[in-house]
Amino acid sequence: MMKSMLSVAAALLVLAACTNDHEPGYAPAKEIRVDASIGQMTRVTTDGDESVFETGDRISVYAWLGAADDAQQLVVDNSVNTLGDDGTWTASPQMLWANSSSAHYFLGIYPVQEVSDLKAMNYVLTPEDQEASDLLYAMNAGTENKGITPTNTPVALTFSHLMSKLVINLNFRSQWSGTPVVESVRAIAKAEASVNLLSGEITPQGDNKAIDIPALETPAANYACSYAGIMIPNSNLIEIQIKVKDIDEPYVYNVGVSIPLETGKYTTVNLTLGRDEITLDNDITITDWAPLEGDYGGNIFFPDV
Repeated sequence: MMKSMLSVAAALLVLAACTNDHEPGYAPAKEIRVDASIGQMTRVTTDGDESVFETGDRISVYAWLGAADDAQQLVVDNSVNTLGDDGTWTASPQMLWANSSSAHYFLGIYPVQEVSDLKAMNYVLTPEDQEASDLLYAMNAGTENKGITPTNTPVALTFSHLMSKLVINLNFRSQWSGTPVVESVRAIAKAEASVNLLSGEITPQGDNKAIDIPALETPAANYACSYAGIMIPNSNLIEIQIKVKDIDEPYVYNVGVSIPLETGKYTTVNLTLGRDEITLDNDITITDWAPLEGDYGGNIFFPDV
């Protein structure tokens, strides 16, 4: 499992043939290998500020000929690259350039995804598996989308988040005798989407559902408890429901308009619960993806009440 990222640089390194270009039987480089590193931004499963891949990490790599927005001529079809304990990546199946002159286009996906149509990947949000739900992709179509011809220079893949993240911070008015037990926090929104991995466009699909938002082990400063979970961007988030123990009906935050969710961004909603009402504490904010204290890395949980 990778410990952190929002910008992952993966390099597809072309190995030269064993013979040199002055010997009989010389052939241009054919094999593509991966040398991956982590940038400064984090994935949903961040655990501190470490920025390295871990042994066993896997990414999917696709490559094709033709055009950046048309992946019909695949030459690498979901080659799963796994990081070994020696620091090298092993591709299965092996990745090869189609020839020595054609322009190639590259796509990386994390976690590993077998996709039959790169323009219409079916995505289903899984709240209990935040790491799998945090879909990242990297596209390299070369300069001016003209592709990359085989060379011994690494081909960079810089990963970015395709999904959004919803953060909910809760406080309780003095009407409560202490902090009540929150049984669940749910967002009412779409949980399925069609993802165009060539353009990064996401089209939410299906009906709205109640999506459980996991609790953070460490609340945000000045709040009693905090929750954070992956969401589909622009997924018609119309309502937040908070179920408190021994209260029959959930508290509902709904102002009649969708709460904004953007690709690669956090949406933070701060709420205060009284005995008879729920109110918004300050404005809803949208910020860049960044680590949260107590966020995942083994600390993700749903309260057992």
